Amino acid sequence: MRYWSAPGQEDVTDASAQTEPRRQAPPRAQTHSTAAPGVAAERSTVYTLRRTMVMAVVTRLATAAVAMAATYALGLRPAPWAHRLPRLAEPFHGVLAHLFNPWAVWDGVWFIKISANGYAANDGSVAFFPLYPLLTRWIGILFHNNLVLAGMAVSLVCYFVGVWLLFRLVEREFGDRIAYRTCLYLSIFPTAFFWQAVYSESMFLALSVACILWSREGRWKLAGLAGLAAALTRSAGFLLIVPMAICYLEQHDWRLSGTDSDGASLLMIPEGLMVWMAYLALSFGRPLLFAQAQEQWKRSIAVPTYALWKGLVAGVQGARQLLSGQTAHEYWPAPDPGAVMPLAAANVINLGAVAFAIAFIVYGLKRLPAVFGVYAAVTVGYPLLFPAESSPFMSMPRFILAAFPIFMALAVATDRRPRTHIVVCTIFVIGLILLTAKFAIFSWVA
Repeated sequence: MRYWSAPGQEDVTDASAQTEPRRQAPPRAQTHSTAAPGVAAERSTVYTLRRTMVMAVVTRLATAAVAMAATYALGLRPAPWAHRLPRLAEPFHGVLAHLFNPWAVWDGVWFIKISANGYAANDGSVAFFPLYPLLTRWIGILFHNNLVLAGMAVSLVCYFVGVWLLFRLVEREFGDRIAYRTCLYLSIFPTAFFWQAVYSESMFLALSVACILWSREGRWKLAGLAGLAAALTRSAGFLLIVPMAICYLEQHDWRLSGTDSDGASLLMIPEGLMVWMAYLALSFGRPLLFAQAQEQWKRSIAVPTYALWKGLVAGVQGARQLLSGQTAHEYWPAPDPGAVMPLAAANVINLGAVAFAIAFIVYGLKRLPAVFGVYAAVTVGYPLLFPAESSPFMSMPRFILAAFPIFMALAVATDRRPRTHIVVCTIFVIGLILLTAKFAIFSWVA
């Protein structure tokens, strides 16, 4: 944790320096006394950053090993052909199939389909924003058009960049110890396997962290470009205008009269969304088609309080269903008889994830700079505007990954509490192993 001396204390030191006789010290000793602390701190930060990046690599390798072991031990869960694309999303056979194929399931199939064939008006593909599949298609050239490898490469590179940027951002605010723990919690959270899957989570992490970091540093054009790219990665990207605006106003003493031309960089974020809407208007004549496509997942617009209540009821009823051990009586309506227990488990997991997020958003609003707490709140609150019918908190355990200030708040809360830290890591790792195995065998997680 960084500490700053009070201005009054600095004045006393200066005054004493003027009144006391100047002592002649050997040049080498004087250099050591002034430079050594700064050099030692810099070396400590570099060492912790290296340790953080090693941790990031190790967690990805361990997660890959868990997924591979799960496919050997449990096999692949039969999935409807509508959710599969064997020729492109399952290109490997033998040992390589167990190593790579599990990372291109569910939404990964959509991203690969878009990368290969582009968008269509009525198949739901426009719900997935274009930057990630477009980059996957370009990188696929390097892998002889193997889009699974290309998508994983994009995700992993973005994840490592995101961890590096996140360390810089948190170290700037709280020091290297909190920065390491933030990155650790982000890397072992139970849904952290998405960082290497053919999903856009890693790209969105890197771009959102870059936008806020550069906003804190006053590098507005770079922050605007990162925000624009994030808005082309996921619909939640336009929310970055909130933390960017907070940073801008903070640096201008919250006075609109003190704003300057740098404020125009904030407009780059909605421009990213407008680019996507312009493409949809020109291609299909419907600029809001990406929002209308959510109906395919039976999502509807509602106030967040409604989603919170329905999600709470669904989670409680899901727990009752699991405890009953039977499917004859449905405590919560399932789309088909075979989905009763999986839906119940999903609703319980979703409720636990949302409860965790809300708890540390509240804590973060008290203990973190305002920009982080507010960004976490709007990032988690945005999906609550579109609850799904059978699972109101659908995909929330994955969406929480984008709200990285939650993990900053957790790191602050466990600072100097080693036992609490060990408990958190244990729970996260167990959850990560179980959910990674579930995801790898083509079973829905988030």
